[in-house]
Amino acid sequence: MENTSLRLRWRRPAMPKSDPAHTGHEGGIASGSFLRRTSTWIWIARFKLGLGLLILILCYQFIKDSSQSFIEGKGGQLQAPIANSKSSPEQEQAWQQTCEASRRDNMHRPPPSSSSNNNTHSLRHETKSDLPEKSNVVACTIAIHEQPYLTEWAEYNLHVLNIAKLYIYDNADNLELSNWTVDSASMSIGREGESGQNGTNNTNIRESSRISITHYPGKKQQGPAYKDCARRALSEGYEYAFFTDVDEFLVLYQHNSIMELAVDYLGKGDEDVHVDVEVDKDGKIRGASSDPPPTPFQTDRNETRIVGSLGMNFRTLGNNCDIDYKDLPVSKRFQYRVESSYPMNVFIKSLVKLKWLDLDVDFTDPHFYKLRKDDNGKQAVKIDTNRQVRGGSLQPMRLYDVAAVHHFLHKSLSEYRKKRDRGGGTTGPSMLLIENAKKGLDNHGKPLPGGNIYDDEVWKRLVEKVPSYKNYDA
Repeated sequence: MENTSLRLRWRRPAMPKSDPAHTGHEGGIASGSFLRRTSTWIWIARFKLGLGLLILILCYQFIKDSSQSFIEGKGGQLQAPIANSKSSPEQEQAWQQTCEASRRDNMHRPPPSSSSNNNTHSLRHETKSDLPEKSNVVACTIAIHEQPYLTEWAEYNLHVLNIAKLYIYDNADNLELSNWTVDSASMSIGREGESGQNGTNNTNIRESSRISITHYPGKKQQGPAYKDCARRALSEGYEYAFFTDVDEFLVLYQHNSIMELAVDYLGKGDEDVHVDVEVDKDGKIRGASSDPPPTPFQTDRNETRIVGSLGMNFRTLGNNCDIDYKDLPVSKRFQYRVESSYPMNVFIKSLVKLKWLDLDVDFTDPHFYKLRKDDNGKQAVKIDTNRQVRGGSLQPMRLYDVAAVHHFLHKSLSEYRKKRDRGGGTTGPSMLLIENAKKGLDNHGKPLPGGNIYDDEVWKRLVEKVPSYKNYDA
């Protein structure tokens, strides 16, 4: 009996019968119970909704961070780069063996006995002039700890592409390039603080007729440096700018020089190139956005727009399964590229007609630059080498018939680790990319590619135009 009373004590009390005199209607108590249940359901629904929103936010942040790590230098920020990311010799040898085995399994063809016997493309297009007109194209780059690679890059741009002037921004804390020179064709550079041919007396600038070096220290300075370069090039009367890095070499398959390419795709002076575009009712241009539209594009009208920029895809070179740096030109060391489907190949670098560059906005993306509107309020556009309008920093089509930016992204394992330790010029070091590099992995967590398609296009052009490089073939 005692146990029964205890059990009854914890039971819900029996609901009294409804009394119309107290409730106003016979269903009063039942209605109150219903309201309490409804209130409980509402709170449960609110909780589930809040939990769902929290999960969505976390998923969005994860996807955002992952996509940022896709682009070089993006990801979680570090206060300081890791001092030593070198693994043990045993781990490096195991990585090298795995790399070489994978490379053998996917090798397309063995290296030719000589470069001249296997031209992927002819060095000169037969319909183009052999005497390119005077160049009016500059190249803008920012560099830190790049002195071992800079001479080769500079000579390629000056002699192969016929760049009119290189604007190099030295991002080191102390000016590293104070004594660096380019000896070919008497293109030495005045010492720091000396007045160059353009009359500069800025102690932070070393100047010659074809090379300018500016000390530009600080974190994440790529965008500001590129913007400064564009302003200076405009003020000095140049018409086009190619924004590039020291590990990138533009290969032209149908033009003799970058000036010829610029005139062909962007026009010269007031003679701009126009392209037909499709515009929707909101004024958006088909293809001009890199993001997929939420709804299918609905053409409202056709218009013509001025072409202000040309985007050219990366062509990534493999690391040859090398562990350490070798004192040789990079275009001699690495002559096997990866498949065109490699994820980094969707990125582009831009050749811009400076008068259409919007200099009122910050440069936040090293691959893509905002263009201004013409006098009629119509936005200038960027196109690919198929003359199709493209937006953003990606071109998934991966076009290589006209030009390609050969990207020596990885080099050897030790060089790649140093590159990741110092971080990207736009966003700084990335913990994810540093950790991947320690394991011999690329931006996407995949093994660093050794390269399996023979491609010595950069080296052939360099040897042809700067004969002293033939000594490396001896």
